[in-house]
Amino acid sequence: MNKTWLLIKTMLKMQYSNAGQKNSRVWLYVLSLLFLVPLLFIYISFMNQLINTLYDGLQPYAQESLLLGILFLSIHILLFIMSFVTVLGAFYFAEDIQSYISLPFHPYQLLIGKAASPFLYLYVTTTFVYLPIFFSYGSASGGSLLYYVYGIILFQLIPIIPFTIASVLLMFMMRFVNVAKNKDRSKIIAGISSFLFIILINIFIRLNTDSNQMMNELTGFIQKQDGLLEIMTSYYPPAYLSARILSEAHTWLGLLFFALFLVLTTFSVLLFAWLGQLIYLKGVLGLSTGSKRKLSEEKINKKVRSRSVCAAYIIKELRIIFRTPTFLMQCIIQSLFGPIFIVVILMFDFGTGLSVEVLDVLTEKQMLLGLFLAAFLLISTNVTAFTSFSREGKTWHTNLFLPLDPKQIAFSKIAASWIINLLVLFLFLIGTLFVSIPIEIVLIWLVLILTASWFTSSLGTYLDLMQPKLYWTDEQELFKGRFIGLIGFLMEAGIVGIITIILWSTDAIQNVYVTSVILFVSLLICIFIINKLLHRKFSENTFQQL
Repeated sequence: MNKTWLLIKTMLKMQYSNAGQKNSRVWLYVLSLLFLVPLLFIYISFMNQLINTLYDGLQPYAQESLLLGILFLSIHILLFIMSFVTVLGAFYFAEDIQSYISLPFHPYQLLIGKAASPFLYLYVTTTFVYLPIFFSYGSASGGSLLYYVYGIILFQLIPIIPFTIASVLLMFMMRFVNVAKNKDRSKIIAGISSFLFIILINIFIRLNTDSNQMMNELTGFIQKQDGLLEIMTSYYPPAYLSARILSEAHTWLGLLFFALFLVLTTFSVLLFAWLGQLIYLKGVLGLSTGSKRKLSEEKINKKVRSRSVCAAYIIKELRIIFRTPTFLMQCIIQSLFGPIFIVVILMFDFGTGLSVEVLDVLTEKQMLLGLFLAAFLLISTNVTAFTSFSREGKTWHTNLFLPLDPKQIAFSKIAASWIINLLVLFLFLIGTLFVSIPIEIVLIWLVLILTASWFTSSLGTYLDLMQPKLYWTDEQELFKGRFIGLIGFLMEAGIVGIITIILWSTDAIQNVYVTSVILFVSLLICIFIINKLLHRKFSENTFQQL
């Protein structure tokens, strides 16, 4: 066990060490925290009000436990999706695993050590999703001391089961990927396959849902105490057990459900370690070979043709992202999860394909701002811009010998990130077709969100220029050992979120065109400021100092 703890600490230190970083960058963390405070206040206040309202509505029917069922089911699904991406990156795409194989560690110890970093991300997500709702529900229901004791223990155990399910599925899949001869192609196929697997499960469930039968069952369950909780979590026991632990915390049933949940969690941990010992290294070693492909002179001449500097650099950036498995997964595949799930939910809503109607209580201004804010949150989580310069690695210095202007390089990197955001926005645009939003609102939103996309790409590129990570040995280090993406998200969400909230709550501004002009001008000002900051860096010869 001591060797396992030593391995965990070593791997975490290798990824999150601050060695070589400048202390002057601390202001970025301080600034991001300043944006985080008002966002947390708004989020916690909203969730508290929502939970209290829903609790008061469900309590007369003895169905308030439904809120706990939705909470645990939602967070398990979210953590399961996150685990798919993080497990692929940490267990298989990370090149450092080859360095640990020769050391005197069992495969299950290597697996547990590699799981430490993904678990940090799962716990951060659990903190923001679970804790506010947990405390709000406890306040509304007058939760006992045991409610809070069980709840805090569950907080530590929640990520284990969804992480184990995702890990086991991927270990079985990657065990057979090793028949492929090309390493990078194998990784890309595995990543996309796991992504499609999640989407197909969602579609299959929705297509096989009989709405009439569901309504009949729903009527019966409503007449039964905690019946809605049972129907909501009937296909996923961990969510049901977790909800019953908290809803029955004051009785002996709570202790019984807690014991059953501990048994299930312990079994998942043992299954994870046992399968890891059996098949993990076989999947890793199967990806350690590659193949060479030669291009004929005719093909080379066909591919080499004259282009403008910016166009050539943009194409080069896009090729690097699409051809590198880690960049493809982190910059593209991961950012497509949200919009694709939105489209699937809208297309296959309870198996009927029924279009969704926007609530009549929303004004055109609120429709525009709500649509804009939802799309903005999706593109602001894209990490492409936050690795603009860091993706170059040690090869960055070759740019200093080429006849390239720093402004051209920066523009090309911003444009590449903006183009990748178009994939997300295109899927989001498809989702709007299933919602009854006026076409003029959609067109105005499209102009605003494309402008906002350039702002997020510019800010991310600037932040990466401020604190680049060029000396990496594995692409995963750009995503797992840096907080620049979180800092950028907090700054972007803080700036645009505050502007949007002000426009939403200002009764004097109701005209949708006036609202859009104000928001558009605000975004242009933000872009102008970022451009000025970038130009200042150019004048300081920052490129030569990287």
